[in-house]
Amino acid sequence: MIQEFLQSTLPLDSSLTLKRSDVNPDSAGHHHSEGFELVSNAGETVGFVKAWEDDSSFRGYVHFDSDGNVVDWKVFTSASEVNRHS
Repeated sequence: MIQEFLQSTLPLDSSLTLKRSDVNPDSAGHHHSEGFELVSNAGETVGFVKAWEDDSSFRGYVHFDSDGNVVDWKVFTSASEVNRHS
């Protein structure tokens, strides 16, 4: 579910794909996070994304470049974006 959310909200160049790298559900199953590598068509990792979801009404992500610097982060509640930093 998080991957679909990212594909609809993360502005990605068509030459990049998301490759899941880790999944961390909580013990109650209400909150989880997933990590993704941003991979170029050449197979190079060019960045990373950490995304989380408490439920479908509270989600967000942090986009990092390949050096670990924050490129962008967003937090959403319901259908509206709450916070954006770039």
